[in-house]
Order: sequence, then C-alpha cells, then structure tokens
Amino acid sequence: MRTPACFEDRDTRAIIDDLCRRNNIDTQLIVELCEVVEKFSGSGRKEGLASDISTCIDSYLTRSGSAKK
Repeated sequence: MRTPACFEDRDTRAIIDDLCRRNNIDTQLIVELCEVVEKFSGSGRKEGLASDISTCIDSYLTRSGSAKK
C-alpha cells in the first residue's frame, strides 16, 4: 500500500508524531489505518474495509504485546 502524502511530508509528519506521542497513540498504527482508508477511498465499495481495519489493529496488538514481554 502507498503511504498517504501527509506522512511523506517532513513537517506534517513531525506534527503527527508529536500529536501521537502526546496522546500515547502508536504512529505506525495511524499510518496503517490511513493506508487502509486511502486504499478504499473512491472505490465506492466497503466490502473488506472492516476486515482490513481489524487486521491493522490485530497487527498492532501483536507488536505491542510482544514489545512488552
């Protein structure tokens, strides 16, 4: 998947990283969720969206769970 443009711009990415850090949100999870939304945007279909979002969240939970051990 293509990373959304807001994450490619250095200044915008710094703002996103700061917001995520201040609110204890995983930036990589936000990137992955935005990629999923962008993938489905304009397609006119919703089939698979919930599944892809669940996959992103499951992946995050696996990463964060293994990082704490």
